[in-house]
Amino acid sequence: MVAPVAALLGEVTLTSACDGSYVSVAGPSGGEPFRFEATSEQLREWVRPDARGRYRPLPGARTMRHGWEATVRGESLAAVAGAIYPLAEEHRAEARKGTLRIVPLARVLERQTGRYRRAADLDSEGREAASRVLCGQCVKQPLWGGDQWDGEVIPCPEPCSVLVSLCREAATWQTEPPASHAPDPDVAYAAFDEPGNELREAYLRTRYGAADQ
Repeated sequence: MVAPVAALLGEVTLTSACDGSYVSVAGPSGGEPFRFEATSEQLREWVRPDARGRYRPLPGARTMRHGWEATVRGESLAAVAGAIYPLAEEHRAEARKGTLRIVPLARVLERQTGRYRRAADLDSEGREAASRVLCGQCVKQPLWGGDQWDGEVIPCPEPCSVLVSLCREAATWQTEPPASHAPDPDVAYAAFDEPGNELREAYLRTRYGAADQ
């Protein structure tokens, strides 16, 4: 008898039945256990909010709800994985072949237009701080930052729109950094203009050493 195939991907463990009839997905441990059946599209909707009901604009963020397990029938492991982490398997395959296209942060910021054009004004120290704060909370490995792929985790070939948004906001703080506040977990994840946003406050502490007020 062929044993089921299990694989850890980001925050989830995916187990494919030996006959391919179903894929089981277990989220991060902890919390109240919750089991359900779903399609890959329903699973995509399930992982969009965090435990507080906030939208997760960064699929790789370590903010996924805990304690759940889903069964998806009649779909491939790759399809289920892609519902949770879009393009994860495609990027892993391209990284193995050496064909993954890497785009550095500087190039991404330089091509911004409209209100996001301001992001390119962020200096190198600010870019490093923004990358450290945001990417440190993501399951992906930022190859665009110069990392060598370790062959296991999800590779990130290009800075995401959430990082661009943080850089844009951080650029407005360079001349007069705002006061720091205690992180407020109820503030939306990417609301960088709101005091108490956890990433905003982490950036201010990292860049300016600001103390919570």
